Amino acid sequence: MFGEVADLYDRYRPTYPEAVFDRIVEFGHLRSGDRALEVGAGTGRATRPLALRGLAVTALEPSSAMARLARQNTGDIAAVRVEESSFEDWPLPPQPFRPVASVQAWHWVRPEVAYGKAGDALEPGATLALVWNTATGEENRSGVGAELEAEIEAVYRREAPTLAQGVPRERELDRRHEIEASGAFVEVVREDYPWSTTYASEEYLGLLRTQSDHRLLNPPVLERLLNGIGLVLAGHRGTIDQSYVAKLYLARCPQ
Repeated sequence: MFGEVADLYDRYRPTYPEAVFDRIVEFGHLRSGDRALEVGAGTGRATRPLALRGLAVTALEPSSAMARLARQNTGDIAAVRVEESSFEDWPLPPQPFRPVASVQAWHWVRPEVAYGKAGDALEPGATLALVWNTATGEENRSGVGAELEAEIEAVYRREAPTLAQGVPRERELDRRHEIEASGAFVEVVREDYPWSTTYASEEYLGLLRTQSDHRLLNPPVLERLLNGIGLVLAGHRGTIDQSYVAKLYLARCPQ
């Protein structure tokens, strides 16, 4: 699904705060040259920051279109190797990794495989790092922001009632319990990194085209929805403010 819109994904999907990657390095006591395994690299939006911190990154990406862009986006970094494979199908090498990281992708890994195989991939005491960007609602919006959100929600109710929540945001999840329940990791922590950005209309509509629930709409429904949202944004200076929280989960493989 994401491979169909790989170029849009690369252009419009949000990035991640630099502090998230600094914290992964700090928590894992990582050093230049340490081997890192990234699960679900996409177009390399997290691969590059990990590699720029000195890690030798093996990045797994099952979509050929996404893997192509990941290679293109990290082509100037010799320590990055992008392999076209799912985590489930990829044979673990004999030499273990120092971190296993997955940014905005771990929920696609089959749960019966995910944590056990990640533990097998790591050396004792090494780090699992999982990151999700979550769009947050602005329950205390007032004035123009509240009016804009209400108008966008009206477009969803009219054109795509199955997505009638309006401005996309994710249900709050705390994954610490599932990490602990796997039995494969200890010292599980979660840290939140709030940040925000302003999208121009073109950027926001491009972002919506990359989201899985929108991709599942019938194409004519999607186009009517996006045209309606575009008209709303045109009446509000052609921009929309969006707040995010980058949720970082860290854990250690037992010694």
